[in-house]
Amino acid sequence: MMKLKLICVVAALASTTTMAAGPEHAQLPYQQMTPVPYDSTPYSPQDTIPEQCRDPLVEAYIADWEAKKVDFNSIKSNDSIAPDQRFCKTMDDDGKIMEAEQCDLKNAPVGYLWKELSDSPIVIGITNGGRSDHAPHFHGQPECYYVVTGGSKTLADNEFKPLSLGQYFYIPGATIHNTPILSDKGLGVIYWYPDNAHFDGFKYYWRKDVENLRVAEEAFDRIDVIRKRDLNLGPYGTNEAFFDK
Repeated sequence: MMKLKLICVVAALASTTTMAAGPEHAQLPYQQMTPVPYDSTPYSPQDTIPEQCRDPLVEAYIADWEAKKVDFNSIKSNDSIAPDQRFCKTMDDDGKIMEAEQCDLKNAPVGYLWKELSDSPIVIGITNGGRSDHAPHFHGQPECYYVVTGGSKTLADNEFKPLSLGQYFYIPGATIHNTPILSDKGLGVIYWYPDNAHFDGFKYYWRKDVENLRVAEEAFDRIDVIRKRDLNLGPYGTNEAFFDK
């Protein structure tokens, strides 16, 4: 108890000194404390937009998609996305970001592409992915999906549940989520982060980012058990034979 009090006193003195001298360095996103994640969202995919996900800009994009006014190629980014970044992105085999010409999966070496639609006042994007595994992860910001093509299964309420065309899905912040794309039909979603802008301030946490934080590592361990039980998949990175069929 005395040691804890001493730490608190030292921290308080350090804070007072900093305030007196003026802030020298702003805290950067990667300096944030690593949160302990929830295992999975308690919410399931649903046919109507969750209240937590409502946003007029997002709903306008969804309305245009449903009315077939836009597709992956023609959907427009807003002015918060730099003009030279308004294209469909993918990665080469070395992980370098590159353009997927014509927003076509055939031009995406990793079988996955995305387009940034907004960075402010809210982060919004759209994805298109072929059959592939994806690593469980979490971040402090809540996230929402709307399925625009295909479908798959997603981690929800401690099991993998169907995520179908036209459905919505809400994931609270600091909650592990995982959506391997299991079908040859693939999966495309509009994704957004309610009330959160400027993606470059986000911090994504993968399993490697919680190494030695045992309570967080155990959460990822439990997800591996659920992946095996529900999808017959091993930990991420061990399923090449399944996805190469």
